[in-house]
Amino acid sequence: MTLAATVLVPTHDHGKTLLRSVPSALAQTMTDIEVFVIGDGVPPVTREVMAELTASDERVRFFDNPKGPRHGEIHRHEALAEARGEIVCYLSDDDLWLPGHLAQMRALLADADFAHARPIWIDVDGRPHGWRVDLARPFYRKLLLGGENRVPHCGAGHTADLYSRLPAGWRTTPDGIPTDLYMWQQILSVPGCRAVSGTRPTVLHFPSPDRKGWSSEERLSELDRWVPRLSDPDLERILLVGLLETATVDAIELEESRAALEETLREVNDHRTQLDGQLREIDAERATLSTRLEQLDGQLRLVDQELAALSDRSLRARLGRVLRSAARPRAVSSTPATAAQPRPAPTLEESRSATGSPGPDRPSDTRARPPDSSTR
Repeated sequence: MTLAATVLVPTHDHGKTLLRSVPSALAQTMTDIEVFVIGDGVPPVTREVMAELTASDERVRFFDNPKGPRHGEIHRHEALAEARGEIVCYLSDDDLWLPGHLAQMRALLADADFAHARPIWIDVDGRPHGWRVDLARPFYRKLLLGGENRVPHCGAGHTADLYSRLPAGWRTTPDGIPTDLYMWQQILSVPGCRAVSGTRPTVLHFPSPDRKGWSSEERLSELDRWVPRLSDPDLERILLVGLLETATVDAIELEESRAALEETLREVNDHRTQLDGQLREIDAERATLSTRLEQLDGQLRLVDQELAALSDRSLRARLGRVLRSAARPRAVSSTPATAAQPRPAPTLEESRSATGSPGPDRPSDTRARPPDSSTR
């Protein structure tokens, strides 16, 4: 049996906040719906919460899956194979819907393939803020396709027919890319995809990054301050007024920032003017130095020429002296050289006188006397 809408709620470890988000989906003015809670490696507390929710309303189904890659996108794809809704709308496990959200989405998707409610988020002080986006304008579609997401997961939806025409559907998202943005980019890339943006604030988004370190009790307490107000028919108007007030404050801050930036720009321009003047002075000095360098180069060329001329004259002078010296006749001796005669051997006396040593003692004619007997 076909239903008006399938609500898909992914969950991992928020547990108790499902006690507030899922009932906000069940409290829609459009009751012909089914709610799929897609578990992705949930803790025991989530199973306890889901046992309570499925027991209290048969429209709720819980898909208890093991932990999948990234945020378990493949589990969403598997669950949608069993979806019976004509449209599919997404709700985060820690966000809330106003009662008229699905009715607005059904009206938007009557003539579109992809749609979203007016995107707002609640800061930690309870003030609403908004994102500017209109998917009917190519500029904003390019923003999403380029990586800037202004459509929160909890406010988007599409027709079941569109999902059947997607090349892949929900799939594991590459690291560094939000899973919802990756899906919206796939949807907007479908040829002929009709995308529209709603103007009614029917979703309350409480960004988890702004509440990093909060306990589950603190998150639940924050939701409890808003749940009683969901049924207030005047809440949409109050949210719009709040958006206007925060937009006014944002505009004032932007104007102040713009004035500060303009002052900085003037200072930068003044500094640039000074630098331009300095650059002109440097260029003039460079031109002067260039002229002086050319003059020095000319002088060096003249010096080189003079040195070359002096070198040539010096070489010619030396060559002339060499030539003149070579042409001068040499004196020839008229006395023939006497042949060398052998020198006679020196006599003994000549040897003695040459060496200065005495000759050998001659024998004495005096006989040796006998010793004196008187001395005995």
